Amino acid sequence: MHSPIRLATLALLTSLFASNLWAQKSAKPQAAPLPAVKAPAAVAAPEFLRELGGIEEYRLPNGLQVLLLPDATQTTTTVNITYRVGSRHESAGEYGMAHLLEHLLFKGTEKQRDIPGAMAQRGVGFNGTTTVDRTNYFASFNANADTLAFLLELEADRMLNSRIAKADLDTEMTVVRNEFERSESEPFAVLAQRVNAAAYAWHAYGKSTLGAKSDIENVPIARLQSFYKRYYRPDNATLLIAGAFDKAATLALISKHFGPLPKPATALAQPYTVEPAQDGERSVVVRRVGGQSILLANYHVPAVSHPDTPALRIYGLLMSVPPSGHLYKQLVETKLAGGAGLGGSGGADPGSMSAFAILGPDANTEATEKRLLDLVEGRNTTPFEESELARVRELAVIAYREQMKNPEALIQQISGLIAAGDWRLFFQIMDDLPKVTLSDVERVRAAYFRPANRTLGRYLPSKGVERVEIPEAPSLEQRLATLKAPPKVEEGERLDPSPTLLESRMTRSALPSGIVLHTLQKQTRGNTVQLQLQLLWGEHETSFTRRGSELIAQLLAEGSSKSSKQALMDALIKLRASFTASSSDQGMTLFLTAERDTLLPALAVVADVLRNPALPEAAFERQQKGGISALQASRREPETLRREATRSHYNQALGLSFGHPDYSRSLDDRIHALQSTSLDDLKSFHADYWSANEMRVSAVGALPEGLALELERLFGDWKKPAAPKFVRYLPKFQPVPAARFDVVARDKAAAIFQMQTLFPLNSADPDFAALQLAVNIFGSGTLESRLAERLRGREGLSYSVAASLSVPFFGNNGYLTLRGIYAPDQRDRVIAVVQEEILRMNESGITEAELSRAQKSQAESRRQARTDIKDLANSLNGMSERGETWAKVAAEDAAFEAVTVASANAAWRKYIRPDGFVISTAGDFK
Repeated sequence: MHSPIRLATLALLTSLFASNLWAQKSAKPQAAPLPAVKAPAAVAAPEFLRELGGIEEYRLPNGLQVLLLPDATQTTTTVNITYRVGSRHESAGEYGMAHLLEHLLFKGTEKQRDIPGAMAQRGVGFNGTTTVDRTNYFASFNANADTLAFLLELEADRMLNSRIAKADLDTEMTVVRNEFERSESEPFAVLAQRVNAAAYAWHAYGKSTLGAKSDIENVPIARLQSFYKRYYRPDNATLLIAGAFDKAATLALISKHFGPLPKPATALAQPYTVEPAQDGERSVVVRRVGGQSILLANYHVPAVSHPDTPALRIYGLLMSVPPSGHLYKQLVETKLAGGAGLGGSGGADPGSMSAFAILGPDANTEATEKRLLDLVEGRNTTPFEESELARVRELAVIAYREQMKNPEALIQQISGLIAAGDWRLFFQIMDDLPKVTLSDVERVRAAYFRPANRTLGRYLPSKGVERVEIPEAPSLEQRLATLKAPPKVEEGERLDPSPTLLESRMTRSALPSGIVLHTLQKQTRGNTVQLQLQLLWGEHETSFTRRGSELIAQLLAEGSSKSSKQALMDALIKLRASFTASSSDQGMTLFLTAERDTLLPALAVVADVLRNPALPEAAFERQQKGGISALQASRREPETLRREATRSHYNQALGLSFGHPDYSRSLDDRIHALQSTSLDDLKSFHADYWSANEMRVSAVGALPEGLALELERLFGDWKKPAAPKFVRYLPKFQPVPAARFDVVARDKAAAIFQMQTLFPLNSADPDFAALQLAVNIFGSGTLESRLAERLRGREGLSYSVAASLSVPFFGNNGYLTLRGIYAPDQRDRVIAVVQEEILRMNESGITEAELSRAQKSQAESRRQARTDIKDLANSLNGMSERGETWAKVAAEDAAFEAVTVASANAAWRKYIRPDGFVISTAGDFK
């Protein structure tokens, strides 16, 4: 587990969910696939409109908006197309249609019949998402002109020519329904949907993006085709391209493929329903099996384009960010709740912010609810201080700055604001955040966070009627009239991630104290640096008996003996730095993110926390109580029940008894271990083991001078001669016989399955590359894998199914795991289909086309991983421990390239026996 110090706001709470019981059933003849739209021959050039923050806006005569964010220093390109259609555009009988269309647009056109296969062949990572306001499709790939041309042609083609056929709907409907069922199995998502449905009497924001089950099951294909033709058009779309690409050539391609698309003769009708002011408290109660108690209070707020949005976001941070956030201090630190926060915002129309508190099993619900509402609504509260405001304003600005460092992430943010009216709102909000005052915060709290504007999970009578009118947002011209360009972010360099070039950027050194330092110089956007620090100690056979070793890293964020939690956070904010850490009985790993001019002072802050952690009693008790509560809440969850059902089989087959380091403990064992852990256990473990006796550091990015000297100064004398020397634990393969376990998980809409087989293999084995590619072909998790193509594409049995190969470098306990979700009444069919595919793989093997596609995908994935500086820092420390250079990585690349159909088939048949799996399922099998 990690203990992060974050430089961003809390994630927006679960989005708008609802259901509708009305469904239209059609007995009419089935509609044929849509005919292709013939575009006129004329080609028009995009007209340049404006530039802001490095983003250039163009417009085609047919209405298509084009946003370009060129960055020659990137090694990847992202293509995103956003349509201004989401669940708020749906009417009765259509709930979930925008999301269903998102799925069907991957089914192909007459020209391109296998979109997932074509993407995989080119090494493209792709997906689509649907929200209340928009649908977007995005694809990222290592910069390549041919791939970019293919994607632009594809997006232009499927804008008007997607098949939207009845046969595809029949199979994809069950996949989407399975996704709906999964959301219905998650307590927080269910509560958020029910509260949201009660909060909106008329507006479509009260409806779930996933739709109503009845509409998903019964929507006529003709109605879906009509919805597609209504909203998929050039004047309702924005094309965004970010990263490395030739701008002139790209504009020419856009003209070629999108220019000829016709602009509809009539303007697109827009939703006009306005949610009336809420006239009193509303409430809802959800009763479900399993999970933790949750309180959720929803308040209507203006559209995101309203000037109050920045103040509302600052208010959410003031209430939420630990340790100074008022909800955190008053609910979490006092142990009334295990977690609490406030987040959300409006969309194209007035939306909502939600306050939440997650309660433990013995919590006083009434007292927590009263305190939560008093805090959010400003009753009996401590006034905010200017120092708090300054802190969270800087947090918010840094979060926007972090987005601007990554153009590909930036366009995902902007995609959401396109549907809200204008992409420039991103920079307008960024410009407004530093100007928010305490009076602004108090004004928006008084305006919107009032009982009459609240929807809660409990009925509360009211003595009077009070209405909160939500103001209309001003015109965008007025709102953006004084917008200025944002500050520039330092540019990075484009670095070819080939092993040879990476090796040329390397430095390796052993410091006088024995600290091993490996660095890789790369000029990054925003001068970012990623540093990984590892401490290693002890022998697993003895150190695993020490309690609480994994909790120490979780408490590092609480500060040091010299610095409080708040002082630690303030120091990191000032340094534009953050860290995450995890620990175990044999070591600690810390990732530090900073910038060139702040890395060394940030490293000093981290060194103080590592060497002198505060480990306060109150924080330990919160962690302990929260961990116990989460374990207890999981008792009736499908995955816990499945694991409990199988663990005795594994323990017995492996000859393990309680007290062995590899013994699989029961849920009660884990709860008891956490209950029995004391703060003294943590302190004594830190005193006995934590040291720089064996320390490895890797750093990648815009490196400052003097890193080695600073590491030696901060850690060189941190020695503990009595601490046991690190000995790598080497788990050994032992066979586990096949078995079948089915366990009932009541009141869960989605069921799960796992199939696992073990074998002796590690990553140094000559068979590894061949088996990895065979597993990728069988079930990589992408739509073109055999499992996904059969269970999702052809039979519509599962929304999510995948195979994963786990092969260590140290030891030889390899295993293959197959996992998926499905409707509980389809259990036997799902297991039978998976077994059929395993048998077919063993008997018929793979094809040349499948291998070629898998090899290209693997090569692109490995190459892309070498462009991420955090992944690079992690790789450097791994190579350091193993005594490797980038030549070993090049040899691994070559091994994957050298795999043949014969070697892949041989590796699969050698290790994967159809009758060798432990099969386990969990669900409400009525």
